[in-house]
This record gives sequence, structure tokens and C-alpha cells, in this order.
Amino acid sequence: MGESTDFVKDRAVKTISAAEQIAATWVWQEKTIVQMQAALVAIIGDNTAVPPVVGQEETAAAAKQVMLAARGNWDVPLDILHTRTVQGVGMSKNRHRDNPAKLAVLGGLSARGDSRKEKLEEALAWESAWSQVDAAWAPLPANTLAAFKTLRNQCEEGLKDAYSDAHSAWRKEEGELAEVVRVMEDINQAWYADATKVFPEGTAEGDMIRGTIPTTYTPPPPAPPPPPPPTP
Repeated sequence: MGESTDFVKDRAVKTISAAEQIAATWVWQEKTIVQMQAALVAIIGDNTAVPPVVGQEETAAAAKQVMLAARGNWDVPLDILHTRTVQGVGMSKNRHRDNPAKLAVLGGLSARGDSRKEKLEEALAWESAWSQVDAAWAPLPANTLAAFKTLRNQCEEGLKDAYSDAHSAWRKEEGELAEVVRVMEDINQAWYADATKVFPEGTAEGDMIRGTIPTTYTPPPPAPPPPPPPTP
């Protein structure tokens, strides 16, 4: 959708206000004012209702916070796993630098991944090589093969799945938000199209409608680039 949610909400508020002002003269056939207000409430909610109505905008925002928390819960131990992969691969290659057989197992290992997928793949490859080369060795006391395997399994399964579930739930709520916003904007546009045919320019009602309801969305300008670093 080309319009922002804030633009659609603002246009809806002004459309409903205009519809209320001319209700004694003309009532739209497609939706009552109450139905138009309900479409807006579906987006923004209504804290004055009993019980309060939670809008889809708030529901989607809450789902996003859950997703971000799940991502943080995954990223912290994943960063630790990656650090231990870097540590283990580098120290093991150095430890076995004079052992061609073991270096052959370690030679293809890398710990340069940036993405979560790459970090998990590199950790698994290192874990497998570690178990073959010297399973009893530990780069540091806390970085044993058993501890590494436990951490990798935690990152690969439970935390990854929790983030995936939270991300899917957030995308679902965002999709529902996009739909209620689309419905509201369709009402905005359809009401305006009919109202401006009923009340031409030059009439009090027609000029009020055209003068108060925004019809063109102007995206905000892009953020300015960061300033250059100071010259030393």
C-alpha cells in the first residue's frame, strides 16, 4: 500500500468528521457513520469502550516486541557460540600445526560467518571436527566439547524455534494490520468519491470536504546521511 498507516488514520478521522457535519443533508449509502468508526477502531482500538477494544495496531506492536525479545534471547547465546567457534578453530589449528593428519580434518573449517545460519553451520562443522581430532581437549575450561554441544543444540533448536514462531506470529499480525488499514482506506476513498459528486466545488459542503480531507500521501523525506567523521 502506498499510504502510511498514520495517513490513513488521519484521513479516516477527517472523513468521519466531514460525514457527521453533513449527515443532516446527505448520508452515504455504503456505510453508516457507526460502521466507518468501527473500521477505524479496528486499527486504533477504543479505550473508552467497556470492555476496552484493542486495535490491530497495538496487537501488531505487541507481537513485534515478543519477536524482538525472542531474537535477543537467541542472538546472545549464538554470539557466545560463535566466539567459542572462533576460539576453538583457531587454537586447534595452531595446536596441531605439526600434525598433517589432524590439520587435514581442520583445514576446511572457517569461523567468519556473519549470518545466524552461517554461524550455526560453522559451529556444527567445528563440533564434528573437534570430536574427531581431540575430543578431550578444551580451548578454555568453560569451552569443553560437551558444553559446546549443549550450547549449539540450544541455539539450533529451542531458541531458534522460539524466534521462528514469534517471527511468524508477528508477520501474521502485521498482515492483519495491513488488511484493516486497506479496508479503512477503501472506505475513505469511496466516501470521498461519492461525496464530491453529491457536493460540487463552490458549495459549502463541497468546499469543506475538499478543504479538510487529505487525498495525497507525501512520503517523508529520507533521513540525511550521517556527518563525516572529524578530520584528525
